[in-house]
Amino acid sequence: MSGTHGHQSLVAVVMAGGRGTRFWPRSRNARPKQFLAIVGTETLLHQTVRRLDGHVSPERIFVVTTEDLAEETRRMLPELPPENVLVEPEGRNTAPCLALALVEIEKKFPEGVMAVLSADHWIGDRELFLEDLDLAVKHAAWERELVTFGIKPTYPETGYGYIESEGHGPVLKVRAFREKPPVEVAVQYLESGRHYWNAGMFVWTLADFREGLQKHAPEVLAPLDAWMKAGADPATLAAAYRQLPKLAIDVALMEKAETVAVVPTRFRWSDVGSWPAAIEFQETDSEGNVSVGETLLLDTRNSAFFGGSRLIAASGVDDLIVVDAEDALLICRRDRAQTVKQIVERLKAEGREDLL
Repeated sequence: MSGTHGHQSLVAVVMAGGRGTRFWPRSRNARPKQFLAIVGTETLLHQTVRRLDGHVSPERIFVVTTEDLAEETRRMLPELPPENVLVEPEGRNTAPCLALALVEIEKKFPEGVMAVLSADHWIGDRELFLEDLDLAVKHAAWERELVTFGIKPTYPETGYGYIESEGHGPVLKVRAFREKPPVEVAVQYLESGRHYWNAGMFVWTLADFREGLQKHAPEVLAPLDAWMKAGADPATLAAAYRQLPKLAIDVALMEKAETVAVVPTRFRWSDVGSWPAAIEFQETDSEGNVSVGETLLLDTRNSAFFGGSRLIAASGVDDLIVVDAEDALLICRRDRAQTVKQIVERLKAEGREDLL
């Protein structure tokens, strides 16, 4: 590493196998959240890859997704070599996903530093993001620590895991990973100034990542190593994959590893988890309404309309979210947006595959 800039050895891995059911009726099995233009005109997947333009060359950007999404992912990202879209036979959480990326990338870039990004997050301030990324890359390469990114909490969120840090400076030591807290604990975390939201983005050298998995989660790596040794035939990957435990990388590795650092980020971030989160990035009118598409609003306040090809007219309503898709229409109160997931469950139970 000596004498080179961090990002010359950088390899980016974009995790893009998620479903985003809370964005129904726009998100479907064949068009998950990362394929949607939820913020701005480009899809979240496009935005994630474009953010690296000029910083990481296309042959060093890998996207991991599932079999049913691979073709569309390649079509949406023609700038990437098609073989850089790595295909999981099935989703088994983030540890197997990243272990697969590791054994595939080691062949090409054994000296690489891997940055793990998520295809369905929104990030503001591209320049700050790239500066924070370079800081993490340098730290991972020089100090040989596993690096994660911490988002400064702005309110007591109970739906995220937290990172407890210690020390001072641009890169801090991780004291502990904390589970999603009850609200009174989240308030304490917010006030402590030492706790950050865990954004699920990581940077590590391939060598340190391998060593960490071998030590703390060998069961995630061994079947893939054996598959690689036997010739890495795509046809036999499914059998190897079935042996892997369904584990998040936080549980498999990060919570157990001794040398973990956190970069407190300076860029704006959202995991755009649901329709209300998508509203935050849109312009509002004087009554607090968001309109995407053609609307006609009378005496309507604090509502969001995500239109399709037809006009949405509303009169005398407050605090609603309306999402128009060709074959389904969602209407819900803003404070009930998390229940969209239950709508999807219900459709599943009723066998409405045509709407999933």
